[in-house]
Amino acid sequence: MNTKKILVAVTAVAGLALATGLVAAPKPEDAVKYRQGVLFAMGWNVGTMGAMVKGDVPFDAQRFAFLAGRAAQLSPMVLEGFTPDSKGAKSHALPKLWDNMDDFKQRWKELNAATQALATAAQGGDEGAMKQQFGETVKICKNCHDEYREKL
Repeated sequence: MNTKKILVAVTAVAGLALATGLVAAPKPEDAVKYRQGVLFAMGWNVGTMGAMVKGDVPFDAQRFAFLAGRAAQLSPMVLEGFTPDSKGAKSHALPKLWDNMDDFKQRWKELNAATQALATAAQGGDEGAMKQQFGETVKICKNCHDEYREKL
């Protein structure tokens, strides 16, 4: 059998498996790992920007813009990890998050808009505007953590 025929056969089997649901859905624990991983990556970027804003490290507008852009790309990904079946999985999410999912989604929508605004401000190069939008963005993070995340 030639390579082309093998590729066609493998593709057909994979397509059939997906279409018929033979590929397993992610486990609840995997959804938690996913969202925690994306949140860790966001924290990595936000933490570095925060160090610049506080003056702990020299302010680098180009680096700040890069990190802000990454945060804006990561933010919309997090909500995917809050699958209904992950409600009972071990995580730092408080039980009331699941009872108030509409509020949580609205807060996430606001964070997505704020991270986009941060990336836009950072592209403008105005350090004051970057710092102001950074403050507004992390305030949204903190408010949601205070409401829906267990104290660590």
